[in-house]
Amino acid sequence: MSKKKYNLLLPIAGKAQRFLDEGYIMPKPLIMAGKKNVIDLALESIVLKECNLIFVCRKEHIMEHGIDQILKNKFGDDVKIVTVDHDTAGAVSTCLLAKDYIKNENPLLIYTPDVCFQNILDPKTIDKDLDGFLLTFKANNPAHSYVEINDKGFAVRTAEKQVISSDAAVGVYYFKTGNIFVKYAEKLISEKIKTNNEFYICPIYNLLIKDDLKVSIRQVEKMHVLGTPKELEFYINNSSLKFGTKPIGLCSDHSGYASKLAVKKILDKHNITYIDFGCYVSKDSDYNSYVLQATEHMNSKIIDFCLGFCRTGQGVNILANKKKNVRAALIFDSYTAEMAIRHNCANFFSIPEKYVDVKKIEEIILALKNSSFDGGRHTNRLSIDH
Repeated sequence: MSKKKYNLLLPIAGKAQRFLDEGYIMPKPLIMAGKKNVIDLALESIVLKECNLIFVCRKEHIMEHGIDQILKNKFGDDVKIVTVDHDTAGAVSTCLLAKDYIKNENPLLIYTPDVCFQNILDPKTIDKDLDGFLLTFKANNPAHSYVEINDKGFAVRTAEKQVISSDAAVGVYYFKTGNIFVKYAEKLISEKIKTNNEFYICPIYNLLIKDDLKVSIRQVEKMHVLGTPKELEFYINNSSLKFGTKPIGLCSDHSGYASKLAVKKILDKHNITYIDFGCYVSKDSDYNSYVLQATEHMNSKIIDFCLGFCRTGQGVNILANKKKNVRAALIFDSYTAEMAIRHNCANFFSIPEKYVDVKKIEEIILALKNSSFDGGRHTNRLSIDH
């Protein structure tokens, strides 16, 4: 291995059967998540400068797709490739296949890279006094691993597929040395500590805790899971979208017409393009056809976001929410705008002309432009499978 301080182990040898069942051909790490491969997106979440990259790859993915050479082209010829030609007994067994590279005194990070998260993790910021460390996010879904911490911030136990706290594991696991991981991973296997007949990584920390080693956590701000076709498609079509990248849809009735004119000037000021779906005059007119045109354009991907205006905002909001793939939110200020995106992944913003002046509209536009969906536990509010 090179003189880089940290070993970063990435077990990517899974068959990804759910993707195969949906007609995907490429291995999961090479599937496109918008404009980037899943593996590119995942590794943007970690500072790699001081990391030796070690990939455990499925032999058929090497033979059929050349994933080994693709990874070297992406991350450098010095990456290490470990080949596996069979299904293992779980992530721990897969990781131990790389024992020749990780059984040493180098700090070890293990990353199951079918997620992306913020803030970016720089391994140098991990407390050197810790024997173990996990990144976590807030959740309550039993599909994840969980960590329970005490009032001093240290882990007292972990559990796989069981909600014992609100701190779920992201899929990034740190061990002070690779030797520590290998010792306790082998112990986990020898003691047959399985969940659903598999050896998972998170329960290893219970063995460290039992031996009075220090394990702690750090919470990420945003967390997006890319592990199933539906999760990946939701990320591509919703979570990854940014307000202002494509033209913004505008619609109103006569009551919201003046606000719509004002917002055009604000969007021009901030170099944000738009499509005006009506109404086009201030005399009496209903919003129905204008909202429907806008939401049709959202579903055809011509626009990703829309602003709707009427006297109270309620009418356009109710109508927009009847349409497929539209999540309309009634907003009054920059805070409600920010949280509509961050916690609810809203894409249609209903603004009440009677209560929101031009100054507030500009504050709303800037909040929308600077916000993105937090993911994590907030995905439970949305109709996707886990």
